[in-house]
Amino acid sequence: MVMQPDRPNWTRRGFLGLAGISAAGAASATWLPVPASASSDPDVVRGDAAHAWLRAVYDRVWHEGVGTPTGAARIYCAVAVGLYESVAPFSDNLRSLVGQLTDLRPLPQPPRGRTDPACVIASALRTLTDYLFRGAPSGPTDPIAAVYDRQVRLRRAAGVPAGVVSASLDHGSRVGRDLVAWVSSDGYAGSLRPYTPPIGPSRWRPSPPNYGEPIGAYFSEVRPMVLQRADEVKPVRYVPFSTAEGSAFWDQANATYQTGLALTQAQRETAMFWRDNPHTSGLPSGHWMQITRQVCEQRRLSLARSVEAYARVGVALHDAFLNCWTWKYRYNLIRPVDYVHDHIDPSWATWVATPPFPEYTSGHSVASAAAATVLTDLLGPIRFTDVNTIPEWGTRVFRNFRVAAEEAAISRQYGGIHYPMAIQFGMDQGDAIGTLVVNRLQTSV
Repeated sequence: MVMQPDRPNWTRRGFLGLAGISAAGAASATWLPVPASASSDPDVVRGDAAHAWLRAVYDRVWHEGVGTPTGAARIYCAVAVGLYESVAPFSDNLRSLVGQLTDLRPLPQPPRGRTDPACVIASALRTLTDYLFRGAPSGPTDPIAAVYDRQVRLRRAAGVPAGVVSASLDHGSRVGRDLVAWVSSDGYAGSLRPYTPPIGPSRWRPSPPNYGEPIGAYFSEVRPMVLQRADEVKPVRYVPFSTAEGSAFWDQANATYQTGLALTQAQRETAMFWRDNPHTSGLPSGHWMQITRQVCEQRRLSLARSVEAYARVGVALHDAFLNCWTWKYRYNLIRPVDYVHDHIDPSWATWVATPPFPEYTSGHSVASAAAATVLTDLLGPIRFTDVNTIPEWGTRVFRNFRVAAEEAAISRQYGGIHYPMAIQFGMDQGDAIGTLVVNRLQTSV
């Protein structure tokens, strides 16, 4: 198991980035109030252009019900890489991910001084998202089309010459097409095929109340970003399966069952805050991308540092879901609700509906720990505010990213959908994946 570095380099990278923004001054902090020549430097201007795209993509995933936990992680990662590679050539502080992410080949480079980063972002992301959301309904108002139109309109209003806008949009389109070619070759399309679960007392089966079709059964075939193989990080194996009362496995199921019987109101609210179901949210990976956006906004990070954060978190989430789902379907372990129905209490109902994929390990735990590891390395153990996209579940302030990850993880036991071991060892698994991303992905010059 890969361990967390003893001395993460967040002090140098995070605090120098913040110092740069503070020194830049208020006049250069937004896209519009200053002339284009002064507001186009991604190392100075804030990350508003990138944040708008993250919001738009999250809204598409949420409101149109697009994506599964695995598919959504792939979408957010692709968008994050697109944002990063659109901006990196204009920054003195970022290096390309070409040669670092698997199979990512050199992308078109802009002529300095004759292209505008915000227009490049708009065009590249429009091209990329047209592919990622192809065939999906866009609703009466497409947030992606809206953000594209607004960004181009604002840059023109800011005084960017028509020729520069046109050249920037052309260049962004070329970058987007190359990224589409890369994303489309990752094996995802071939992984979307029917799956028949194995049968046995320890084996996963579709669970009540929804009895959904298996999700992501062949996601292990998707190309990793920085992992050498989809199964590179192996979680600690679960305790030996047993139906005997008082056995280690029975105790795991009983712990989740007893937690569910005695839920406090605070625990119920925590389970809902982190539920991140389709059609009611942008899914778990979207929650962490939203946290990343909120922190970038709260810390007033530059465009360059914002896309760096998105790229590092997006890659971590992609490989976390890839690795987690690989082991979920390799172990194919029964969910607590089914074990409890079979061996403890046939009438038990969980607070959160059990999703349609195997139990071990917890996806929330793996992904949250990986994201928290990467964010801590980049920005430090900082205090932040997370505003839930559903107003009913409110706003939470966390002392640091690790505390948030731990809460996200334990929320799945409160919901009744994971054993304690899936949460504990899932966090360890996510820590290892996050550390691999920290060590293998070099973004700062």
